[in-house]
Amino acid sequence: MVNQWLSKVTIAAGLSLPLLALTAASVFAQMVKVSVVNNSGKTMTAVYMSPPDKDTWGENELETPIPDREKADFEWNQADYGGSEAGCVFDVRAEYSDGKSTDLDAVDLCKETALNFK
Repeated sequence: MVNQWLSKVTIAAGLSLPLLALTAASVFAQMVKVSVVNNSGKTMTAVYMSPPDKDTWGENELETPIPDREKADFEWNQADYGGSEAGCVFDVRAEYSDGKSTDLDAVDLCKETALNFK
């Protein structure tokens, strides 16, 4: 009887270890939050982010344009960009209604809480 009980406890413990590992990973995952502030005097129509080692921009991060003197807030899971040490440094491009753009190079988004585009 004790042998059977120990066997069930051992099986239950073995099956729960993967769940424990997933829970621990989600607890340590850092959510990165940053605000994009438009102080350009024109409407911001797009925001692109790219790791500094890439030569192409990602997709437009804006759901809707940002009027002048307004902001948009962004949040993402840092672990989605290669683990706890990755996903912080990006090049960021803002594009405006007049077709011009502003680039910010190698911004550490884990340390910056707001990006002010003038």
